[in-house]
Amino acid sequence: MAFAAIPRMATAQEVTVTPSDGEAPPPVSPPPATSPPPAQPPPPSPGYAAPPPGYAPPPGYAPPPGYAPPPPGYYPPPGPYGYPPPAYYAAPPVVNKHDGLYLRMHFGLGYTRVRGTDGTGAELVLKGGGPSLGIAIGGSPVDNLAIFGDLFFTAADNADVSQNGVASGSVNGSADLTGFGVGIAYYIESANVYFSGTVAGVHFNLSDNDGNNFYESKAGLGFHGIIGKEWWVSQNWGLGIAGEFVGGSMKDKNNSSLEWTGTAFNLLFSSTFN
Repeated sequence: MAFAAIPRMATAQEVTVTPSDGEAPPPVSPPPATSPPPAQPPPPSPGYAAPPPGYAPPPGYAPPPGYAPPPPGYYPPPGPYGYPPPAYYAAPPVVNKHDGLYLRMHFGLGYTRVRGTDGTGAELVLKGGGPSLGIAIGGSPVDNLAIFGDLFFTAADNADVSQNGVASGSVNGSADLTGFGVGIAYYIESANVYFSGTVAGVHFNLSDNDGNNFYESKAGLGFHGIIGKEWWVSQNWGLGIAGEFVGGSMKDKNNSSLEWTGTAFNLLFSSTFN
């Protein structure tokens, strides 16, 4: 059985429109173009995992150096990070520096010795242990350097007495060295170790416990030196230990031929505001 031939249907591209009345055929619109796929974010760097949704900075996150704190009433912008942790607004770390007002106080114990000689060669020596006290007040023109006024005192309580090398008992009183002068102190910042020196006027006095003076000197020239180490206990206060030396030479107040020399070595505890 033979099938009749089926006429072929024209495709959309082959359809033509016969103009009527001599008009040009209307343009045929091309099929709509396919929209490009949405752009994808670039892949993360090798070895880096993208943060999960709602990711927040790790605890202890702080702003970068030089970042100023936000103004009052500031709220962080919305976003997946949310509010920063409390450490973000943490106060800057405490910085310890030797600058500004300088105030150093010390007390301690040690050994004081005073020797007197007259024109005939006679010698009197007073020596023993006793307290040491002092205060220095001034300021720091530059970091780690202080200039100050220095008042200090050291004594030999119940001092042992010897005359011309022969022991002759002890004094029921005190042999004192007192001084006042202008000094400087320099700090090695990395170790908080300091070196202090004062050129001072020094005075000697020997008295008993009833206040009676046996000997007294005029003001003489002396030196007060301290080498110490301190540890910071706050932004401005330091506590420490130190070694002290005092030396001086003085004329007797009542006997011009009698000259006194005094020395002291003491172990101190110090407290410094700077």
